[in-house]
Amino acid sequence: MKRETFADVVELDGMPFRVNNGGGKHSCYVEILTVIHDQLEAMLSYHSKVLVLRLDLHLGDYSHDNHELSRFIEKIKRRYHDHYRGKRMGYIWVREQEKAKQQHYHLALYLDANKIQHPAKLIYWIEQRWQSRGHPKPYTPENCFAVINRKNDSFKQSVFERLSYLAKTRGKGYGCKDTNDYSGSRIKPKKTSAGDVVSRATSQPGAESNDGKFDQPIYKHPTVSRQLLRESPRP
Repeated sequence: MKRETFADVVELDGMPFRVNNGGGKHSCYVEILTVIHDQLEAMLSYHSKVLVLRLDLHLGDYSHDNHELSRFIEKIKRRYHDHYRGKRMGYIWVREQEKAKQQHYHLALYLDANKIQHPAKLIYWIEQRWQSRGHPKPYTPENCFAVINRKNDSFKQSVFERLSYLAKTRGKGYGCKDTNDYSGSRIKPKKTSAGDVVSRATSQPGAESNDGKFDQPIYKHPTVSRQLLRESPRP
């Protein structure tokens, strides 16, 4: 059973990360926050720069499972590998359903920014392929991508804060009881000879939010530490 938190800040791997919870209006799932953070850290352990891309995918008709999305992500992986020569692709998706009859998905991709510096062509490819499968055109949020340098903890935390919006509990849990409402890649982080994750061993200490304060309630978890950028729900 997933755990909920209303905390504005969560502590993961000993570091505080702000959560976009609408000013305490909605709770977030700790497990989803964990996947967001861990897969980003894993990608940064292999690549000095990571491009994070956000998209929303809507289905033409309701589906009780997530097979359509899973197959499509595999197609994105192949495109990324064949066209950009990317060796690995991290991702996190969540399934939500509120007023609409069909579910929709919030998707974040983690890509090697040394291979792809701007996602415009990839976004166009995704739009064309998703619509060819009988679904509406994917929604691209404003400021839909960011490039994170491994050594910039502050910006990494900002991106995490934005992505934390995916972890909100609202809209989840309306499918069949055996249907997952989130999933992500399973990239294992690269470690140094001392056993430290590379991205943490080379990052700059003392990363803070813009106001330099972490005075909100903190939810502590033994293996996670993350902060997020602000992303308001779509009207």
